[in-house]
Amino acid sequence: MTESDADEVSTGEFARLSRLSPKALRLYDHAGVLEPSRVDPVTGARHYLRGQLERAYLVSSLRQVGIPLTEIKTALDEEGSLGADRIAAFWAEAEAEHAARRRLVGSLTERLRGNVSAATSMAYAVSTRSLPDRSVLAQTRHLHIDEQTAVREEFVGNLRHAGIKPLPGVAGAPFIIYYGDVSADSDGPIEWCWPVPEDRAPELAKRFPDLTLRTDPAHQEAYVHYGATTLLHAARIVLAAQSLLAWSRDQDRQTVGPLRLVYLESQGEGSVPDCDVAVPLR
Repeated sequence: MTESDADEVSTGEFARLSRLSPKALRLYDHAGVLEPSRVDPVTGARHYLRGQLERAYLVSSLRQVGIPLTEIKTALDEEGSLGADRIAAFWAEAEAEHAARRRLVGSLTERLRGNVSAATSMAYAVSTRSLPDRSVLAQTRHLHIDEQTAVREEFVGNLRHAGIKPLPGVAGAPFIIYYGDVSADSDGPIEWCWPVPEDRAPELAKRFPDLTLRTDPAHQEAYVHYGATTLLHAARIVLAAQSLLAWSRDQDRQTVGPLRLVYLESQGEGSVPDCDVAVPLR
């Protein structure tokens, strides 16, 4: 670090040099992506080093292209090229979501033009499978899109903390049933379901009195293998649902239940589980 890099400046001066407002600097400090070099213990005044300007420019530029602060912090804290790889992976995911939105908008405009066949074309390949009767611990909630992740993590976390692991195979995979849309405007409801062994079901139901023990009936379902759960986006799920509807129409099969997300078992330690989008068939 050169002498000029080590020069300490006030928040106002650093804001001028970095072209970031004091409000942005407070936000970045709180998020841990750009912390002041020193905070006066008496006045609370924050001071920065000129050498922090490069990081300030980097944070600002990444925010300009829509990278969340949490992703920026993780990327900047990682060593070597790992941070760059993380940003590249995030952007690849964003581009995939943008492509899905573009295709979805095209589908919706075709529907508005009255071309229903084109509007419900298959974006994903569809397969079928049969599932047996299963005992499941379930929780049904009304919630909006910004609440979904927290409630899911609470449901899954409570079961895992008690040592309840998913059963093997697709039949043992936890799943979510969407009885209604979950968005900024619609609050479902949706139901989280966790299959449990038949012989332990009553015992587990007593251990989790806030959950409902019920049977998910045997059925055949059509499904789309969606991919990693880190890539769950509304537009891509809608396209998967459209593919299932188009397939059922082409195959003259009747769907008999709402959409499901099936969380498949992780393939390795620390790996992210995959997900299927499915719908029961008559």
